[in-house]
Amino acid sequence: MKTPKEKYLNDPQYNYLVNMLEQLIERAQFTPSELREACILACINHEMRHVREHQIDPRLNDALDILDEFVRRGVQRKK
Repeated sequence: MKTPKEKYLNDPQYNYLVNMLEQLIERAQFTPSELREACILACINHEMRHVREHQIDPRLNDALDILDEFVRRGVQRKK
C-alpha cells in the first residue's frame, strides 16, 4: 500500500484533495481538528446512506440456533 505522501505525489485526485484541505486550513476556515471531524462525519453519512443487506446462510443460522440452545441448556444445568 502506498503511503499518503506517495499517493499525494502520484495520484492527481488525492493531490487535489490534500491541496484543497490545506487551503481551508491556510484561510483559517477550519482547524485541522474540524477537518478530521468533518471527514469522519462524511464517511459515517456515506455509510448510513449505503446500508448493505447481508443474508445469513440458513445452514449457518441453524447451526447458531443449535449452539445457542446447547449453551442455554448447559447454563440451566449448572444452576
